[in-house]
Amino acid sequence: MNNLDNYIEDIQRQIGYHFADTKLLFQAFTRRSYSQENGGENNEVLEFIGDEVLDFYVTKVLIDKYGYINSDNEFWMDENMAEGSLTNIKKKLVNKKMLAKRIDDMGFNEYLIMGKGDIQNNKQDESSVKEDLFEAILGAIAVDSGWDGECLETSVSFMLNIDYYLDNGFTDEDDFVSLIQHWNQKENGEVPKYEFQELNQEGYGAYLYLETERGQMRYYGEGNSKSEARAVAAKNAYNDLDENDELFTIMDELPDELNLDNAINTLQELAQKGYISMPIYELSDNQIYYNDGNLRWQCECYVESHSIRDLALGSTKKIAKKYAAYLCICDICNLKNEYES
Repeated sequence: MNNLDNYIEDIQRQIGYHFADTKLLFQAFTRRSYSQENGGENNEVLEFIGDEVLDFYVTKVLIDKYGYINSDNEFWMDENMAEGSLTNIKKKLVNKKMLAKRIDDMGFNEYLIMGKGDIQNNKQDESSVKEDLFEAILGAIAVDSGWDGECLETSVSFMLNIDYYLDNGFTDEDDFVSLIQHWNQKENGEVPKYEFQELNQEGYGAYLYLETERGQMRYYGEGNSKSEARAVAAKNAYNDLDENDELFTIMDELPDELNLDNAINTLQELAQKGYISMPIYELSDNQIYYNDGNLRWQCECYVESHSIRDLALGSTKKIAKKYAAYLCICDICNLKNEYES
């Protein structure tokens, strides 16, 4: 695991909140396995608090977006947003899969503080662990801010990237905030910097600063919330980088030497950065005989965005999965299979 001290500032930028007491942020990243071995507090109570924060503020954002007060001072909802529709949207926003994905997008699971057993079992990769971390961070913000409603709503919106999903549906195509973040981390080694101002009228303005080949650039966006303003600024930055041929291609994202050992992580990263859809693996339940008479495990890797489906065999399940991921990358990027005999 990486040293959390080195990433505190980046984490705070991404969650839209700066701690008065960063000990609470460290606690949010500390699993019980570590506190059992070394003493101190862990994130379980903060996780409980964060679960309540998440439920309340996602509900509030949905009501603020789709509800209104009529001329008779009665509360009404948008006619296209029945209770069932709101319930389904809320479920998609707060379920384990979404919270784990957002932790992946922000890269936070790599900073978890864990005991030896969790480290050996790669607990940081489990969806439930990522979900716990997401909620614990919100719990830490609630305690540190004294339950400040504006701070909590901003952080829920930032961490979920909620405005994007409400406006575009539950897809990762053209998620400009994430795309700009990936670009800046690769180009400049840090999370992009945003500055916000409250406008005289309702809403916020956001300034985004990026170091580019042309020098430092400043991009501006406005929105009804800080999250919306950030998204507009990120979109403007992305379009400008695209027009000036400064965006990375999928080939720029590949490691210097693609091999079986890094294939699974590489394919996962390509999906997280929006180049491809998330890969789906299907492992056979039983070994099959190969033409050399030896038993092999079989794994299929499917990438829907590129309609690519590759089947691989290996002496173990793990090797078969690695090879399937490797074959998919070769097909997507038109690379030669260096393992083909």
